[in-house]
Amino acid sequence: MIKTFTGPMHSGKSSSMLREYFKIWNKEHIICFKPKIDDRDLGIIKSKDYKEGINAICINNFEEILPYINESIKNIFIDEVQFIKGNVNILSYLSLIYDINIYVAGLNMTSDLKGFLCMPEILSISDEIEIIKASCYDCGKEASYTYYEGKKDNDIKVGDKNYFPLCANCYRKRIGNEKLKKYFSNLFEIEK
Repeated sequence: MIKTFTGPMHSGKSSSMLREYFKIWNKEHIICFKPKIDDRDLGIIKSKDYKEGINAICINNFEEILPYINESIKNIFIDEVQFIKGNVNILSYLSLIYDINIYVAGLNMTSDLKGFLCMPEILSISDEIEIIKASCYDCGKEASYTYYEGKKDNDIKVGDKNYFPLCANCYRKRIGNEKLKKYFSNLFEIEK
């Protein structure tokens, strides 16, 4: 089984995943991973809802998980999975061949409305997907979008500084219709 917790920034994806972690009594049957690129809490998976963080092995790609697998591992937890590179089908292999339950948390979209790196593939192999909403930074309604305030040097900026969850209406207001149309112009022809 592969269960994915996804949604915008500040929605509680890691908290939801950690809730599953703390339900498991025998922690010796669990192994946790997070991407090396996310250096905010190196080697620790944390969330705002749990004071206690959990130790995680920092990896760059999915292939690095394989040497850690043995017959005692029954559950794998991966935070910020969108930053991990490599073949996502390794997760399917571990789930189907080794009967390991895999729980992952990651952003579904960039602030530019693109699928976030490997997340479209992760979502396609997931047995269960929990889309978690945030509270809109501007109006307080349910938020599904991540907005970045400022100028980014590249598509990927690790961390949560200057990122805000927004509902569709507030996202549209902040971005503006012309910029929003530009985001979609590469996907299909838009009426002028």
